[in-house]
Amino acid sequence: MTVSRTLNNPGKVSAATRRRIHRVMEQIGYEPNQIARSLVKSKTHTLGIIMPDIKNTFFNSWFREVEQVARTVGYNLLLCNTDENAEHELQSVRLMLGQRVDGIVLVPHARDSVLPILRSQRPFILVDRVYDDIAADAVSTDHYAGAVAATEYLTGLGHRSIAVLRGAGILFPDVERYRGFADAMKKRRIPVDPGLVRNCEFQEAPACQATKDLMSWTPAPTAIFSFNSLMTIGVMKALHELRLRIPDDISLVTYDQIPGHAVFSPSITYVQQPIEILGREATRMILQRIERTGKREFARILLPPSLVIGESCRKLNHRHSPVSTKH
Repeated sequence: MTVSRTLNNPGKVSAATRRRIHRVMEQIGYEPNQIARSLVKSKTHTLGIIMPDIKNTFFNSWFREVEQVARTVGYNLLLCNTDENAEHELQSVRLMLGQRVDGIVLVPHARDSVLPILRSQRPFILVDRVYDDIAADAVSTDHYAGAVAATEYLTGLGHRSIAVLRGAGILFPDVERYRGFADAMKKRRIPVDPGLVRNCEFQEAPACQATKDLMSWTPAPTAIFSFNSLMTIGVMKALHELRLRIPDDISLVTYDQIPGHAVFSPSITYVQQPIEILGREATRMILQRIERTGKREFARILLPPSLVIGESCRKLNHRHSPVSTKH
């Protein structure tokens, strides 16, 4: 009984007794059976984290924040990466439910992945990507505001021919970022050329190919707005192969920092998401949902981004003519 108290309610056991018990545990190599404890207490002290792309530095940085907060309150993490694959995501959800995690933090690729969690009544929170018709806690960046800020910055420098590298128009951040871009262009009475808007699947290789294609146009766009850092890497790779310079030949703005941004020259202008706050708020909200019994209203938090001005955008004058690539 005293050993049980030491493991589960150490505050009820004197410090001297706790030291004696832990010393004996070390001597005999005893480890508590966590599965048995979780069955008795109906709690595993584990959070399930499902993210769409572990290669994306945004999600890497966000996960570190979640991990740091969770560990300070004694929670372990079970991480699954889905590679933006709906089938893999659904398998990950089923794994989390089967492992009896106390709560799930989900960055969803597909709406259907949320439905098994709803049926299980397991606490969960949506991060970055939300659905208006699903009642759930959610925290996200104001993607619309970030895109407006980036677009207004480019148009303020005189850019009218702006290429956009985006996703397929399905995910919430993609939809909101494009909506912000389109509204900012409309406000400046600048028509959006559909040929300059490319679906690059938020991946490096399609963005690289799209950039090569766009820069072969006559005239070519004067600026590129990339909707994530992986696509921006593809843009920079293509420009390097074409021997085009930033910002002399093409201006560039991206959502999120690119890897190695601190040493890259010229520095890239980017929309900065509050990753630390996003991670901390997601963890705080799921832990509150786990710890509190009974029903309470769902909370949705929208965090403001900021535009970090670098050296990757050129101010145009009226005599400037867009660059065309020579082959």
